[in-house]
Amino acid sequence: MHFFVQFNKGNPDLCNNKSIMRQILFILFFFSFFTSFAQTERFQIEGRVVGINRMPVADAYVFNSRDLDKNITNANGVFSIWVLPSDTLIISHVSYFRKTVTVFSLLTNPTIQLNVDTINIKGIDVSPNQKTDYEKAMENIESIKFDFRPKPLDSYTESERMKEVLSANNRVQRVEASSVSLLRFSPSEQIGKLIDKIKRKKKKRKENSTKKKQQAKNEETNEAIQ
Repeated sequence: MHFFVQFNKGNPDLCNNKSIMRQILFILFFFSFFTSFAQTERFQIEGRVVGINRMPVADAYVFNSRDLDKNITNANGVFSIWVLPSDTLIISHVSYFRKTVTVFSLLTNPTIQLNVDTINIKGIDVSPNQKTDYEKAMENIESIKFDFRPKPLDSYTESERMKEVLSANNRVQRVEASSVSLLRFSPSEQIGKLIDKIKRKKKKRKENSTKKKQQAKNEETNEAIQ
């Protein structure tokens, strides 16, 4: 950038204007040089993270979103990190909301205040006589006088219904026993039993006839002796 200014040495107002123009040129040159230098050169910046009542927040993470450079605050909440003037920093902590700040804002105010991340939890009543859900449900049922047990469809009493169940069970057992006896039936076994019975009858008849003959013979012998 070039500036061409003509001055008249005989006029004092023009001399004053010349001095002013020199100052303006110097300021423009300084800002242009600083800006070009700052855009390419990193510098270290320090800040302080505080929470509620401006108490220091320790162990807070400070991230540079441009190059992912990070730092952690110490016990006093102080951190230092290398940045460029156009960078943006992210401050994160488990007990606070995440916050984003620019390097320019840190240059004007190096203190960063975080807001507490609160969660509203419903209160719980704890008592030594606290009842279980089952006990509460039973109390509710009793309060409305509702009988949750199934009602029988017959008019039997409990004892009559028990006798009916036992008799039905006995009938079932007898039927099962008879079915088992039918399954055990063997024709050959039954025929063998019948043959043994006939043999026993023949043997008994033979023994009876032998006894009668012996008795008759004894009677004849007695008569002959007389």
